Amino acid sequence: MEQQQKVELPIFMRKKHDRDLIMEVLSTVPSQKEAQSYIKRFTIPNKKPPAPTPTPSPIPLETKKSISDVPSTVPESDVQKHNPQLSLTSQKAEFVDSLFATKLEHIALIKIQGPFTSLDLKSIAKTLVHLQQLGLMPIAVLDNDEWKEMLKEGPSRFSELRQWMMEDSSNICEALEDAGGRSTPIQNGVFTLTHDESEESDKKVHRPRLKLRTLSTDVDAKINVSLSWLKTSLKLGHIPLILPIALDGLSIQRTISPNAGMIALSSSLSDLSNATCLNLKTPHLEPMKIIVINSEGGIPSEERKGSHVFINIQQEYEDIKNSYKSNPQWNFTHPTGIENLEMIKTCLEKLPTTTSAIMAPAYSPTGLISNLITDKPLFSSSLPLTAPTTPSTTTTVIRHGMPVLYHNSLSTVNISSLQSLIEASFKRKLDIDNYVARLEKCLELVIVTGDYQGAAIITMEDVEGNKKGNIPYLDKFAVTPNNQGVGIADILWKQLQIRYPNLMWRSRENNGVNKWYFERSNGNYRVPGTHWTMFWYGNDGINGLKAYTEITKKIPASFYCNSR
Repeated sequence: MEQQQKVELPIFMRKKHDRDLIMEVLSTVPSQKEAQSYIKRFTIPNKKPPAPTPTPSPIPLETKKSISDVPSTVPESDVQKHNPQLSLTSQKAEFVDSLFATKLEHIALIKIQGPFTSLDLKSIAKTLVHLQQLGLMPIAVLDNDEWKEMLKEGPSRFSELRQWMMEDSSNICEALEDAGGRSTPIQNGVFTLTHDESEESDKKVHRPRLKLRTLSTDVDAKINVSLSWLKTSLKLGHIPLILPIALDGLSIQRTISPNAGMIALSSSLSDLSNATCLNLKTPHLEPMKIIVINSEGGIPSEERKGSHVFINIQQEYEDIKNSYKSNPQWNFTHPTGIENLEMIKTCLEKLPTTTSAIMAPAYSPTGLISNLITDKPLFSSSLPLTAPTTPSTTTTVIRHGMPVLYHNSLSTVNISSLQSLIEASFKRKLDIDNYVARLEKCLELVIVTGDYQGAAIITMEDVEGNKKGNIPYLDKFAVTPNNQGVGIADILWKQLQIRYPNLMWRSRENNGVNKWYFERSNGNYRVPGTHWTMFWYGNDGINGLKAYTEITKKIPASFYCNSR
């Protein structure tokens, strides 16, 4: 009787050990801001979570008032100010109490891509159970790289392949049971194939038309998805383990590409009408995370040891494909990287911009738990590649992201949008007329992300005796508050590093954001007689110290003195 009661407990009616896990994870979160963000994402929308203790906000690159009077935000801050007077223990307890009141079922669509060792399976199972306890319901599609060889041999071995798939799902079920979880293998009733050639029909029902490899041939087919099993899974808290098997129009079972299954499921889950048809209580049915757990890890990087830390698909997708062509060894070390990236790209295109994806190796589950809490990579992708303190990773966080545009003249810049961005980021009133007048004389480049969610403004400065400005200066670096934490600052900083091997900027000496600058600079200098600390990266810093100091002193303020 006790066992039956345990099975039927809803996933989100968390028990004491679940609460203890959440408290343990929150205690390792780098900042209270990240803990608050996690709680906000998992709290009933019409219920306001407990207000956190206010932490001092970092200061913009450039201000005119004293630091005690100036509010600001750090772009993409992984900086934390520690105040010994503030205790977070009681507040985190309030956060967890708030989390326990939620009834939202957040979804993680996960591809489990074997083969795995028994230790890997144990690690995967423990991670999935922890994700579930932390408020993320896994829906898993099974894959195995070793299935591909049998697929090539045709339909004569379908029964053998199906048996292999069922054995794999049984092994994962057993590992989940050992880890304290529950799961249900599903081999029928999820996918069906149709071969209607009407494109108009596709447009009306928004179903993906995909090239799918079946056991017999490649066919131009549509995958239809039934979600009838989902309501039961959510109610019982069972993790569904979906086999990539579909019924065709003649009710014959065929294997489909697991990636095509992931795309079809993502499209179906993002259709809110499905939530209504299933009588689910939450409109938040679309996946919050797209996850690939495999043996090869994330997308390999040419720039750093290991994998890409973060990928902005809209900007980097084609470059990564070209990198694979330039590094043929990756086809052996990371043979499924590009096809997984293409699958993730297709999924993210139809999901909210807040949805992110992560590719992680089975032997390193820490990144999945950390990403759930922080919604960020394990570390910032804009940290200097050559710095001894910059770690490496085998886990890649991926977002659909936003395009990056470059303006060499103010004539192509939306001045009103740029002003709004700067004022929102710096929380101060810009002296726009004088600021624009200055930029017209010395502007080098404006880098804009998306629809002015972020921007970096670079000017070319001169010094005494040098009539032509030739020293690049980071005049403004801004991210709107609503878009902090989604990688924009890292995207901008990477573009700065690509285009400017030498760069300088300034910040008030007691600015909280300076830690972020210290980590990304090759040197800094506290300018005597001023409140500025000057930073630089690149080999010219030491030789250009005199010129850098002069520029730091002479740049005029760009905000009104009495602005708040």
